[in-house]
Parts: sequence; C-alpha cells; structure tokens
Amino acid sequence: MNTILIAEDEKFIRRGIRVMIERAPVPVGEILEAHDGAEALEILRSCPVDVLVTDIRMPHMDGVELVAQLDNLAHRPLVLVISGYGDFDYAVAMLRGGAQDYLLKPVEREKLYAALQKMEDLLAEAEAERRSDTQQYHHALRYLMLDGDAGSKERGELLARYTDRFMAGAYIGLCTAAAPKEPSTIPAGVIHLHNIGALSLLVAPKQQESDVLAVLDGPVGISTEKTGLAALYDCHTEAFAAWKRAFFIRQGEPIIRAGGETPAGKPNCTAQHLVDLVGLSRAAEVVRQLTGEARRVEGGELSPDSFCELCAAFVKELHETYRNIMDTGEDLARFGDVWAFADSRSYLGELSDWLDGFCTQIAQEFADYENKQKIRTAVQYIQKNYAKPLNMAMVSNEVSMNYSLFSLLFKQYTGTNFVSYLQKLRLDEARRLLTETDWKVNEIGRRVGFADDKHFLKVFKAAVGLSPTEYRRAAATRGAGAE
Repeated sequence: MNTILIAEDEKFIRRGIRVMIERAPVPVGEILEAHDGAEALEILRSCPVDVLVTDIRMPHMDGVELVAQLDNLAHRPLVLVISGYGDFDYAVAMLRGGAQDYLLKPVEREKLYAALQKMEDLLAEAEAERRSDTQQYHHALRYLMLDGDAGSKERGELLARYTDRFMAGAYIGLCTAAAPKEPSTIPAGVIHLHNIGALSLLVAPKQQESDVLAVLDGPVGISTEKTGLAALYDCHTEAFAAWKRAFFIRQGEPIIRAGGETPAGKPNCTAQHLVDLVGLSRAAEVVRQLTGEARRVEGGELSPDSFCELCAAFVKELHETYRNIMDTGEDLARFGDVWAFADSRSYLGELSDWLDGFCTQIAQEFADYENKQKIRTAVQYIQKNYAKPLNMAMVSNEVSMNYSLFSLLFKQYTGTNFVSYLQKLRLDEARRLLTETDWKVNEIGRRVGFADDKHFLKVFKAAVGLSPTEYRRAAATRGAGAE
C-alpha cells in the first residue's frame, strides 16, 4: 500500500501504532498522522490515502463521523478501527457502515500485522478488478475505433454499454507512433488506445490538446473536434490520415490537422524500374527517386498511401527477382510497411543502408557467376586441347582471368590443381590408346601431349603402377581371358 493515515488523539498511542506499522512485513510507502478527525478529513481531502487507521473517541470530530464523511471523497480509503472495550458497539456499527476491520486497545503487534495484511490483500484485489475493468473498457474503445459498421450488433451493444462512461464534451484524437512509454506522463483525463503495430490514438478533451502535444515527439496527426462515443471511429480515421501526412514533414513541427482533399497524383516511377536500378547496383538512384516521391507527398502532389503502395510493390518485386540469393527475405520484408518506421527520413535512411549492402552482395554474386563461367570455359578448352603444349598461364589468358585467381578458382571448381587435372586427361587418353590401338608407345605419348618420351614413361608408371608396355600387355591378357 502507498499511504496510511493514523487518526488518534493520544500522541503516545499514535506513535506506537506508527512504529509497529513501520516494522510490519507489509510494505508501506508513507505514514501520515492526524491528532483528531477534523485534521484527518483535511488530509484525506488533499491527497489519496489507501488505509485509514482511526480511533473512535477524538475531539472536534470522532471516528464515527469521520468514517461517515468518507463517501464524499474522490478516493475512499479502507478503514481499520481502533476501539476500547467500551466503544465496541460503535466499532461494530462502523464495520456495518463500511469499515474493513477493527482492533481493540491496547493494540497487539501480531493482530495489527494481520489486519494490515488483510488491507493489502483487499487493495490488491481492488486494483486487479480496476485493471480488468479498464482493460475491458479500452478493448471496447479500440473495437469502436476500428469498426465503423453502423449496423454491427456488437458495435451497438458496446455503444449502449459505454456511452455514459465515455468523456463528455468536445474531444480530439491524436495519432502518433511516439506515445509516451510511461503512462504517468500522459495528462489526466486522456485515454491512450494502442492501435495496430506501433501506432497509438490518444483521445483528449479539446482543451487539453497543448498538454498532450507537450509530451509527444515525432509525427502527430490530429482529428477535427468530435463529441460522443459513436464518433470515435471517424476520430481515429481522421487522425490516422493526418498522421500519414505528418510522416513526410522534414522540417519544423511534424503536426498535421485533419482536413483537405487527398491528392490524386501517381508516382513518377514504377516498382519494376526501381528493381532494375538495383540490378545495375544503383542503390543511390533508387533512394533518390523514392526521396523525390516522398517530397511530392509532403508538397501535396501525391497521397501517402500511393507512396506506401509503391514501396510495398518494390519490396515484393525485389524479393521475387532475387529470392534465390536472399537468406530469408526478412530484412527486406520490413521495408514493405512504411508506417512501421518513425518517419519518412528514418524509412529512407534505413532502406538506403540495406540497399547498399544488397547491391554489394548482388555484385559479388554476379562476379562469382561470371568467374564460374570462365572456369567452365577453361575446362572445356583444356579438354579440347590437352594434346597441345599447355600451361596455366596460357589457359588463364585464354579466358581473360588473373593468374592467381584462376589457380584458386580452378581448384575450387575441379577439386584438383591445373597440372594434376591436365596430366589426368592425358594419361586417361594414353590408356585408351594403349588398349585400342597398336601405335608405338612413344607415338602415343606425343599424341596425348608429352613431348619427352622419358617423361611420359616416368609419369605413366608413377600414376598407373605399370609401364605403358606392361599396361598394354595386361590389357590384352584381360581381353583374351574375357573371350
């Protein structure tokens, strides 16, 4: 509990009760004291008190009269009565009149602790009920804020139930994505309704407009004046539309009031054109064109929704075009909802950063693809010309690739280095010729690309385990056995 007020005319008893409360296991924020009922009532009128601990017999105003006055307070406290044996009948009457508990003098520590715990439990229960009731009320308001179907049965029932509870007089709606995170900063009497996503609608009496604006940052859209709960839907619609326009203001206070016609202009660029620019690694040009469209919205030439639709179409088309090289597309997807950002500058700034990185990725992917194509061409060239004098410098020049890069990528592509790959091609062809022809060994060596006979013999035996002559003889023996 936050505050306890002790009303007791005997100073010694009052201070004793205070000390026991301070030592109680129940948390208490502040303990106030009054030496009679009249002083206690003044305190109760000036500040909210959770629990009143009061004696019955006091000068100027006794406990019975004090408790009778509680119904006139904006915040009625729970009551713990302190009485002597002679006042027990009064204590029972006060319990019937709304007091929660009583203690007999002299006050025993453990009984006081038990009474305080009872008060704490009652306060917690009341707070839970209040929160539940407030949640239900706000849930109903959010429904009415978003549902404008006049023929809806649920809408009619909610209007009938909550119209009398809703604020009287003229009010306005303030739509914002930067509502205070701490509810305590919102002026009293203002209703804070969360919308879909990060947006909020603050419903405030007209005279409190400046107080609400003082605690808000970023774009704010303000509705025209409304009255009655049934107008909450129009209030939100107007405020939301005004907020969309405020979203694009670059200088000065980004505050827009509802009113004016919706621009009918169309974007000067298409989603496909923007995707084509990405393919050319021109991220800056994409952002430049979108920035131009945002300025057209600010200038009243283009509607906010048209800008949003262009961005959503661009994101969708970009994902369709490049989904094979995106991990999940989640980073891109967030740019499909312009309104999820604080303002247009934030949106375009973060989109620019993302596009810079993505264009770099595309350039690398295309470079990798081009290099793979070159290595594939190099392999085909080697397979056609292996019998000719070849070395890696000659082949890398043939496909116009840096020697070192060629060496690295060739091994990645084939799984072996250039010399080993060329040698295997030549030896495979040599084995075929030894088996299928009666050409001389040295002639076969030259036909497959070995200019030196001794080198051919050495390489062949090291790779196959047999000399060319032995390999031919073994092949012939295997062939004869098969017949």
